[in-house]
Amino acid sequence: MRLQNVGIFWLVASGVLVARGEEVEPRPVKPALELRKGEKYFRLEGVQRLVLGRNPAAVSPEAFAEHVKNAAAAGEMFLRIHFCSMPPDEKPGGVQPDMLKFWDAALDAAEKYHLAVMPVLGVWADWNDGSKGERWHAWEKNPFNAVRGGPARSPAELCEPGTCRALWLKRLAILVQHWEGRRCIVAWEVFSELDLLTGASEAKGASFTEAAAEVIRGADRSRRPVTCSLAGINEWPRLFKSDAVELVQVHPYGDAGQADLDELILRTVRQRLASYGKPVLIGECGLDWRPPRGTLDVSERAQIGIRHAIWAAVVSGAMNGRMLWWQDGYDQFEKADLCRHYQKIAVSAALFVEHVDYTGLVPVECAMSAGIRGAMLGSATEAPGEGKTILGWFRAARCAAPQWPVNPTNGQWVLMPARDGSWVVEAVDPESGKVVERKGAVASAGKLRVDLAEFRGSVGIRGQWTGKK
Repeated sequence: MRLQNVGIFWLVASGVLVARGEEVEPRPVKPALELRKGEKYFRLEGVQRLVLGRNPAAVSPEAFAEHVKNAAAAGEMFLRIHFCSMPPDEKPGGVQPDMLKFWDAALDAAEKYHLAVMPVLGVWADWNDGSKGERWHAWEKNPFNAVRGGPARSPAELCEPGTCRALWLKRLAILVQHWEGRRCIVAWEVFSELDLLTGASEAKGASFTEAAAEVIRGADRSRRPVTCSLAGINEWPRLFKSDAVELVQVHPYGDAGQADLDELILRTVRQRLASYGKPVLIGECGLDWRPPRGTLDVSERAQIGIRHAIWAAVVSGAMNGRMLWWQDGYDQFEKADLCRHYQKIAVSAALFVEHVDYTGLVPVECAMSAGIRGAMLGSATEAPGEGKTILGWFRAARCAAPQWPVNPTNGQWVLMPARDGSWVVEAVDPESGKVVERKGAVASAGKLRVDLAEFRGSVGIRGQWTGKK
């Protein structure tokens, strides 16, 4: 998201292994979520799962703990947390101790509620000088700025070999070493929206990320995956193809005529999967990246559009979903009031995927009647344990931005690729999370037709193969 709140403490934490009151050499830990080589989803207790999460923001450890508590209560498991603020009096190459205390308290809260965390280690606004009219920029307050006694005359020096980069990487190593013993940390994000750094380029950005990834891997004995993000749905193939990036991120926002966020998520995630063959993580998303004043985010029916986006993520092929921005606490910095209305927005989706093993689930094309839009996940093989689950989500074609009208929708159908044999198919209401219909169906010639009962707005489909007919 194109935002940085200078002076606000983004909260995460540390861990030191202690035995009988004495410090001992840190050992690798098993993260709360595990990503195995070649897989597209995190594993939880050995099972591949889609995880829902958020981008929490707070101004105190107490407020942050409340965010974490609410996320856990909603069935979410993943937090992407910015802990990249650098106070103006911080010495380049070091980390202010008071910052670590705030961040440590927040990771304590995440561990208390058994939530996984991906720390964000740097953010674009600290390295943007506003020369292109960017709304948020904090280069003038950055301790690396030569005007403040730092080593860099311009933000672009971070992406180039030299003193500035070396000192930033030193700071990075301190943070990773400080936190590597935390089980709740499951991945590291080098930098958020690197392309918005003033003077950044694809080649220099990839080089910087590779240098940072090398530092992280040298400091993290547990060898957690590394990622780096770009703004919106921007794409740097050299960066995403690099071995430094193990998770390809997208930050879809429904602006610029793309207000149907659900369709943008489906389209972008699937394109990234096809292009790079790596897990795709939705880092953040929303109806509009701009401050929530006079935008769709504050419209009367915005929750419908947001819910569509969450359910689209569930069947997109991404490894996670939800991941809002303004609705997760950043609204407070723009004098808006969104967060409290979205605490439970993903509860129904969490219930829908709670017992679903995502092993082998990939985006597959399906035919559908003209009155609906949506997508499904299925299996490309019939290997042991695969091909026995299908997931789908479909909305009325007319239930679209900016009004999202919700009317009874009848007579719609979906023709899904499926293993031949008997299936049990459930239709789920995305608003309540309740199963509204459960029926048997038979797939033949590799196809399963599902005639949808009347629904309002959208419907989730969950199918389970029960055996040969």
